[in-house]
Amino acid sequence: MKTQKHCNTTRFGLKMLERAALISAHAGANSACTYIYHDPKKPGTLKKLKKF
Repeated sequence: MKTQKHCNTTRFGLKMLERAALISAHAGANSACTYIYHDPKKPGTLKKLKKF
């Protein structure tokens, strides 16, 4: 049986993981590839995160 403290800790961990994934996706959408001749196609949902 899970306790309330365990559920809150799990929920907090998942929120932090979600935040880290969103930040890294946002950074990836706003940057170019570091390789000269390699720029893979990005999904349409990732293009929505671009600032420009």
